[in-house]
Amino acid sequence: MSLLYKKEEDVVYEVSIKKPSLVEAGVEPIIELRFIADCGKHGCWENVDYYKLTPKRLLEVLQSFEDYEEHEL
Repeated sequence: MSLLYKKEEDVVYEVSIKKPSLVEAGVEPIIELRFIADCGKHGCWENVDYYKLTPKRLLEVLQSFEDYEEHEL
């Protein structure tokens, strides 16, 4: 990822997680993950990534990694 206006070690990242409060019968809910960082011009926040996943798919993605540190589990 190219962050034009800040050194990588100075960038602050945040994630917002949006999930439906009600689940309709037979419809799998979609979780939206939006990642932002304060790497824009003049310190503005910029979108750096966005995902729309079902809970099952999110679990599959997280379980596919094997390089977690002990404190992350």
